[in-house]
Amino acid sequence: MKKLLIVAVFVAGSFAGMAQKSDAGIQGFKVAGGIDLAIPANNMGGTSIGAGVDLLGQYGVSENFGITVDAGYTALFLKGGGNTEGLIPIRAGIRYYPSSQWYVGGKAGIGILTGGGSSLTTTAYSFGGGYMISPKLDLGATYDGYSKSGSFGLVNVRLGYFFGN
Repeated sequence: MKKLLIVAVFVAGSFAGMAQKSDAGIQGFKVAGGIDLAIPANNMGGTSIGAGVDLLGQYGVSENFGITVDAGYTALFLKGGGNTEGLIPIRAGIRYYPSSQWYVGGKAGIGILTGGGSSLTTTAYSFGGGYMISPKLDLGATYDGYSKSGSFGLVNVRLGYFFGN
């Protein structure tokens, strides 16, 4: 019984030590809000540019890996002044931090395209990377793809702010 207690104390101490802030600063749960600039890249000839907002949750599972979830809204402005279409991505993914400031990652989920009185649900995926300007400020770039009976994509540039500690 004493050995079990000693092992339990050692394991708990190890987890407490791992919960300390790492060089990458990704341990624990963090929430970020972001603003996005979307540049049409694939099969979006009728769209000039997009702008949006998002909310990202990140849980650091180790010093270098984090699990992410995000949702947002991007307004896609049509060429010639037509009605604006909307894109709502809802995704989960991972981030890998090879250093304390740089990261790469990927996400997958659904994308809901709205406009013209109807909506279309697609498969959504994203991959890219970014740079932590400070522990709270994040600059990233991704390719965001959407597919259902064809595909379209955009390059997304994001400036995010992590709330809390």
